[in-house]
Amino acid sequence: RQTYLPAFQSAVAPLDAGGAAARSVMCSYNSVNGVPACAHPMLESTLRQEMGFDGFVVSDCGAIQWMGPWDGMGGHNYT
Repeated sequence: RQTYLPAFQSAVAPLDAGGAAARSVMCSYNSVNGVPACAHPMLESTLRQEMGFDGFVVSDCGAIQWMGPWDGMGGHNYT
């Protein structure tokens, strides 16, 4: 929280609050504590509720495909 989130907060904060007012962010392929980043509850709790982001969250290329089993290609097996 103290190291990485301030940069994201300034990217999504409105211009009048000194931010860059980003309208879209991209989730990643990796997982956080065993939960794929694109399905992680922090997208809702931190990004939307705490930071007030109301833009789009898009997945990185095949990140959604990697959530489920993917024919032995190293998917998260999360579904």
